[in-house]
Amino acid sequence: MSCNCSDEGATILNFQAFEFNELKKVEGQRKAELQKFKDRKESSKEILLIVNGSVPLSYPAQGMVVAPEEWENIPGLKVVDNILLEDYKVQLSSCKLGVLNIRATVPGVNVEGLGTTLLTMSSRSLAHLNRQLEFVVYVNTVFDIDARDYVHFVYLQHEAIIPVMVRVRKPPILYKPGPANDINDKVTIITKTFLRYLSVRLLLHSIQKYYPKMRIVVADDSRPIEDLQSEHVDHYVMPFASGWFGGKNLAVSQVTTPYLLWLDDDFVFYEETKLEVMVEVLDNSNLDLVSGSIGKESLVVTKVVLVPGEKHDDGACILYKTDQNYGKVPGFPDCYLTTKVTNLLLQKNNR
Repeated sequence: MSCNCSDEGATILNFQAFEFNELKKVEGQRKAELQKFKDRKESSKEILLIVNGSVPLSYPAQGMVVAPEEWENIPGLKVVDNILLEDYKVQLSSCKLGVLNIRATVPGVNVEGLGTTLLTMSSRSLAHLNRQLEFVVYVNTVFDIDARDYVHFVYLQHEAIIPVMVRVRKPPILYKPGPANDINDKVTIITKTFLRYLSVRLLLHSIQKYYPKMRIVVADDSRPIEDLQSEHVDHYVMPFASGWFGGKNLAVSQVTTPYLLWLDDDFVFYEETKLEVMVEVLDNSNLDLVSGSIGKESLVVTKVVLVPGEKHDDGACILYKTDQNYGKVPGFPDCYLTTKVTNLLLQKNNR
């Protein structure tokens, strides 16, 4: 790929180099994988919609959502026209994921195309036509978990486009809060260790000094095994050298609290470690995770920027801009929005 990665103040990472005779093959593989990614994202991608001025139509510009294989009323449909006509006529058409229908009929309105992708309505009375438009529904017929369809609403030479999100309903995930909103019922601490029993024992000792009742999950792929199990420590032994990602996945799978704290096995808690502060941020914001400074080091904030390549299938360069952020977290003047954090982070368990 070719792109300009000369931005000042940015860290540029080259993860792998290739011999010249391998480059063409690698580029072909990369383009094929990039196309697969685009195909997966195609159905729900954002499409630019331009709303023309002075259109005598009322319609929903956003917020129309329907569950797969279900129907929803299209709210707000109306023709706003002071011109007297002998006959008023509108057409509504869907693109590819559903059909159009009505929930009830209105006297004096002719309706054609029920249950199809093209619905036509006409009436000598604009009031009756608008009343009929109140009963128009979109019915999803093509299953997709997160896709976008478009309904075209046409009157005379005017046209409006209504985006319809087809999205699976997500069930609520609820947690038992426990008595008195105790932090021990909110947070589980998880870590992964490998051949560093001295470090992980120091970590466990420091946690139990400041949070003696908080549950800790340790994923361990060391050999030989040293037993770490205790009253509030669950020690999970894995096959030898299973790896960091496997260990983290195992530890996360054992969490039943709303939040989990991930940290490396060579960290220690001390008197300034305040999980309550991190919980307060997540409890009162729409953030998924929060991190902090390590020891006496300054808080690290980083912007990660994707710079598109010169060609459509070139992908992007990844630039790390250190000491930059996206502003402060509302309500928390000492917290900053960033795209990269340290390996000490509190995150929501349902993400």
